[in-house]
Amino acid sequence: MPEAARADPRAPIGRNRQFRLLFICLLVIGAGNSMLLAVAPPLVRELKLPDSSVGWIFSLSALLWVVMSPGWGRLSDRIGRKPVAALGLGAYAVSMASFGVVVMFGQAGFIAGAWLFTWLMLARAIFGAFGSASSPAAQAYIADRTTRLERTEQLAGLTAAFALGQAFGPAICAALAAKFGLVFPIWLVAVLAAIASFMIWRFLPENTPPKSERPKGEWRESLALVTDRRLSAFLLYGFALSVVAGVTVQVFGLFTMDRLNAAGERGAELTAAGFMVNALALLATQMAILPRLKLGPRGLMAWGAGLLALGVGVQIIADTLAALLVAQAVQGLGAGLARPGFTGGASVAVKPEEQGSAAGLVVAANGAGFVFSPVIGGVVYETVDMNAPLIIMLVLLLAMMAFALRSRRLRNAAALDTPPSEPPPS
Repeated sequence: MPEAARADPRAPIGRNRQFRLLFICLLVIGAGNSMLLAVAPPLVRELKLPDSSVGWIFSLSALLWVVMSPGWGRLSDRIGRKPVAALGLGAYAVSMASFGVVVMFGQAGFIAGAWLFTWLMLARAIFGAFGSASSPAAQAYIADRTTRLERTEQLAGLTAAFALGQAFGPAICAALAAKFGLVFPIWLVAVLAAIASFMIWRFLPENTPPKSERPKGEWRESLALVTDRRLSAFLLYGFALSVVAGVTVQVFGLFTMDRLNAAGERGAELTAAGFMVNALALLATQMAILPRLKLGPRGLMAWGAGLLALGVGVQIIADTLAALLVAQAVQGLGAGLARPGFTGGASVAVKPEEQGSAAGLVVAANGAGFVFSPVIGGVVYETVDMNAPLIIMLVLLLAMMAFALRSRRLRNAAALDTPPSEPPPS
């Protein structure tokens, strides 16, 4: 009998086998996304697609992510976290493999133009529709076995896996793309995602038993959480944060290539370097700085938005690679505070039986901005000015910082951060 099978499936979460498996799950997704974002700008130019295609290719996937994530969170409440997480990773493998096939067909000249763009969007859409199952299931798995006081830090530790993948994904991508071509990293991620899906299914001990029956009105009650005063302020902030992430990520590659006059594999290398610095800063923040700050969700959200604004401001005036890397480092530091603040605050705000639904809404908020970011990012970049999308994000981030400091709902939620004591879930 495997060691994981003998483990107590309701043991407190920590740096144990269960945590490591979930860590791998988010690690693969983070590495894959960063690799794809690094190769996308040079790929669309190689395939003779408009620059704005970088954003639009991800837009349908983001829309499906928003629509489907709450449902996957609720499903994990009913049938358990493990099967939902494994399904999401398997779908991610299929999505990346399909994307790689379409790119190869485009490079060979079998499809081009609108058809090529459509098939790339549909291949990525598989991730939005089904790959979105992994994140809410993993977050709810953590929430099942942590107290309210532990949850923000533990969720940040899990998010660090995503950041670690983002950190090393671009470096690996740049090396592989230079030696084997731009499409090879995409195939590698597909294989790793398939292996991770099998590991989750085979070795992760289940924590939440399936509910015997589906409660009447569960769908309506889950949707009601969107406007629930406990969650609404966190979700609004999370949506704005996802818009910022979508725009800054989608324009960084194009911005770097145009500002430094780079193209092809060289453009992918420079973009990858920026993403790697960003992710390393985010990882350092969540692993080393965050546990020592002892800030509540509201404080993390305010500081995170402020540092992100500073990083975007530095990028606007940057004219060298070193300056661009500094901008990415500051942005990574800000994201490392902002995202755990909003994620942990939303989890703390709801009851144990609502964790799956809340996690689904949080994941939906994380992807919702990517539905709109192609317009603010790619279209504005092409039609107005390369700095225009960043200026818009700078204004939005300053508004987010003011919101985190002044929102009455967030101030009320802060009172929940320090309850007298709470026993571990049983």
